[in-house]
Amino acid sequence: MTERLGQLDMVFVVDNTGSMGPYIQNVKLKILEIIRTIKKEELCESLRVGLVSYRDHPPEENTFVTQKYELNPDTDRIEKNIMEMAASGGGDGPEAVADGLEIANRMEFLGASAKFVILVGDAPPHGVEPSGDNFPQGCPDGHDWEAEAKKAFDRGIVIHTVGCLPTLGNYTKGIEVYERIAEVSQGKFFPLEKAELLVKLITGIALEELDKIAIQQSILAELGVSLEDIPEDEELTDEKIVELTAKARAKGLSKRAVHHAAPTAASPESVEVAEEEIDEGDVREALRQLRRKADR
Repeated sequence: MTERLGQLDMVFVVDNTGSMGPYIQNVKLKILEIIRTIKKEELCESLRVGLVSYRDHPPEENTFVTQKYELNPDTDRIEKNIMEMAASGGGDGPEAVADGLEIANRMEFLGASAKFVILVGDAPPHGVEPSGDNFPQGCPDGHDWEAEAKKAFDRGIVIHTVGCLPTLGNYTKGIEVYERIAEVSQGKFFPLEKAELLVKLITGIALEELDKIAIQQSILAELGVSLEDIPEDEELTDEKIVELTAKARAKGLSKRAVHHAAPTAASPESVEVAEEEIDEGDVREALRQLRRKADR
C-alpha cells in the first residue's frame, strides 16, 4: 500500500522557442542534480520523469508543434531527452501551450502515483491576447488550455506553472492565464525572473509533492483502510477532517512549501523551501488525491 503511494511521476512541459534559452540551459546543466535530490528522499519509492517540448503551429513555426518523451525511470534516458531540448524560433507571440498540456495529459501516469506537471514558459496560449496572435480563435488543433487544466485536475494531476519574466508579463493575459492553469489544477504559479533559480524551484516543488504522500499515508493509517477503501466525502464530516489533521500534527507531520520572493530594492529575487504546519485544506486535498488513485 505505502510503496504504491511512494511512486512519483513528474512531467516537464517546456516552451522551446528562442527566448527560453536561459531557462532550458539551466535545466540541462542541473537535471541529474534535480533527479538525485528527489530520489534520495525517503518517501520516494520510485521516480519517473517525462518531457513535453513545445513551440508553435505552422506557418509561425515549421520545426515542430510538440515533442513527447514518455515517463521513464531510466536516468540516462531522461538526461538524453532533456539535453535534446533547444531554444529556437517561435513566430508570433503566443505559443502552443494548450498543445503541450494536452500531450502531458496523455502521458502514461501510474494509477497510484503522485502526478504533477511543471509548465515553464514565457508566452500565453493562442486565443487569449487582444492583438499579436495569428491564431486569435485559439489552438488550430482545437485544444483548450483551461479544459486541459480541468482534465488534469479530474485525473489527479497537479500543474505548477512557472511564468518566465519579464517576457510573460508583457502580454495582456499572460500572467492571468498561467495563474488560472495552476489554480484549476490545484497547483501554484511562480513568476520567475532569474533563470538560475529554476532548478531550486523545480526541486522544491517535487519535495512538496512528496510531503503530500506522507499526509496520504497518515490518513490511511488513521482510518485503518486500504487505498481502495477510502470513504466518500459524505462519510468524512468536518469534525473528522479536523481530527485527522490534529492526529497528523501530533505525530510531527509537517509539509515543505516553496516560497518565491520577487526582487526589491533591498533584496534580490529568491526561492526558499520552508517547513510548515499542515492544515485541513492539506488533508482534504490528500483525500481527493487518494480517491483519484483508487479509481485507476
